[in-house]
Amino acid sequence: MKGNPRKAKAARVENELANKLWEMGYAVIRGPSSGSGVRRRIHPDIVAIKKGVTLVIEVKIGHPGKPVYINKRQANRLTEFAERAGGKALIAVKIPGKGWRLHEITKLQQTKKENLKIDDPTHGGLNPTQLDEILFPKTKKITQYLKENKQGPVA
Repeated sequence: MKGNPRKAKAARVENELANKLWEMGYAVIRGPSSGSGVRRRIHPDIVAIKKGVTLVIEVKIGHPGKPVYINKRQANRLTEFAERAGGKALIAVKIPGKGWRLHEITKLQQTKKENLKIDDPTHGGLNPTQLDEILFPKTKKITQYLKENKQGPVA
């Protein structure tokens, strides 16, 4: 008996992002897609935590120039989970041959039926490395350096 090919592809893509985030230093949990009692609770595809920052992620597969839609109920549940966790709700879109784009759910367009939409997933958003650099800057501003070292400006 064969499994559902769409679910298998979705699981592969979710695992790919989970592994990428793990390699970047995040603690990562991939949520279940089905099972006993799951329908009563909200479950995002991925929860990633690093240095006290929690990312709550719904994973989608997109294609250049084609919109990606997020169901209103799914968006609301993702947002609720993120609020409970004190984290950021993100939509991660895997674009075959182009990599990942992460979009903040609060910045997505709303459709007439109150669903959410990303017009073209290749535009906007950030790749995982860019997001990590914003959350955890690898460089310091000169004012931060001076403050930490309690030095005044050099003449």
